[in-house]
Amino acid sequence: MSSFWSNEFWRIARMVLLCWLVGLVLGFPLWGVIIGLVVYLWILGKRYQRFAVWMRGSLTEPDDFDGIFDDLAFSMYRVHQRSTKRKNRLSDLLRRWQDTSSALPDAVVVLDKNGDIIRFNQAASTLLGLKASDQGQYIGNFMRNPRFIHYLLTGDYNEHLEIASPLDITKILNIRMTPYGQDQRLMLVGDVTHIQRLMTMRRDFIGNVSHELRTPLTVIMGYLETMKDTGVCDEATLKDYIDRIEAPAQRMKSLVEDLLLLSNLDTGAPAGLSGSLVINVAAMLKNIVTEAEQLSNGQHTISLDVDSDIRLKGIEKEIYSGFYNLVINAVRYTPEGGKIIIEWLPYGDSARFCVRDNGPGIAREHLPRLTERFYRVDVGRSRSSGGTGLGLAIVKQVLRRHDAELHIESEPGKGSEFCCFFPQARIDLHENSKQEKREVS
Repeated sequence: MSSFWSNEFWRIARMVLLCWLVGLVLGFPLWGVIIGLVVYLWILGKRYQRFAVWMRGSLTEPDDFDGIFDDLAFSMYRVHQRSTKRKNRLSDLLRRWQDTSSALPDAVVVLDKNGDIIRFNQAASTLLGLKASDQGQYIGNFMRNPRFIHYLLTGDYNEHLEIASPLDITKILNIRMTPYGQDQRLMLVGDVTHIQRLMTMRRDFIGNVSHELRTPLTVIMGYLETMKDTGVCDEATLKDYIDRIEAPAQRMKSLVEDLLLLSNLDTGAPAGLSGSLVINVAAMLKNIVTEAEQLSNGQHTISLDVDSDIRLKGIEKEIYSGFYNLVINAVRYTPEGGKIIIEWLPYGDSARFCVRDNGPGIAREHLPRLTERFYRVDVGRSRSSGGTGLGLAIVKQVLRRHDAELHIESEPGKGSEFCCFFPQARIDLHENSKQEKREVS
């Protein structure tokens, strides 16, 4: 900086000295000094105009302004460059933060020490209803739950907080808070409604299984204790006890088998088309009807209407289980003298499997829950008929794995209809049918 002023001083001195010498020769040395100063100021003004124009521009690399403004321009240019680089780095960091946070399924909200919103990602708009105009607002204005306010103010963030969503009380949000940056807090919010439902289903499932197993086990243990207390008994009594134990034992066996099947259906890979076999559905249904007639023991009229040319791509064991459950359910819940109609027929370019009965029917409010595990419309009647409460849950999983859908229609006093709709990709026509189609076309 000293050389800066020194150079400018000598620049003025040389000009004034030159003008003084000229004035001295002409006999007016004082006027020479005055004229020298005026010329210097005029040149300085011209430089300033160029400098001012450059400053009002984009502050690109400066030209040679010569003298005092040259040094000022280069100093300002270096400061501007450093500031621009710093802004670019901050913008890049902010852009990266926005890109990263936008890719997260959870809401991310940055709060200052007072709990005011600094920034947030797109998921926060969806889960919490935040808008761009909400930046700078207190987060408590949007999360009015008293438990959240207490959680925010205490500063103890070792535990997560779960509260109802401020937009939808049926949704559960998991909130995690952690210190971030200088006097800032990072709030992560995730939708855990699905997880909570799964946990509830798991608790209900364990409770239902325990309840279903407890009853037959109690019966079996009761007879075993009786046999143990009475000691040796005659053959007729022993046979009577064994007969009484057989029914609950068989019920436990059926329950365990259904649970294992459901577990395999839940965890197994989908029945892809490439690895599927072509199932002769007509032959399968004849076997199922034979078993249904044995269970019915002549109490029902069972009719079968099938198109033997329509075959199905899938896993035969699973399809058999699904169709069998629908047919056997109709036999179990249709009163004596009822009619059961079983169909496997074309449906547009695809096919459907339907089981109809003229039984007591089911009230509309029960229909959405029929495929839930252990859900029963009439608990006593279901158990007395030998059902485990898992039949329709098995059907649902089998159809899901084969890209099919289950439609249920029922009305009290008018019977029920259970139809399985399979997509065209799952249908395979027998060669005879294919030949007929080619001839028609």
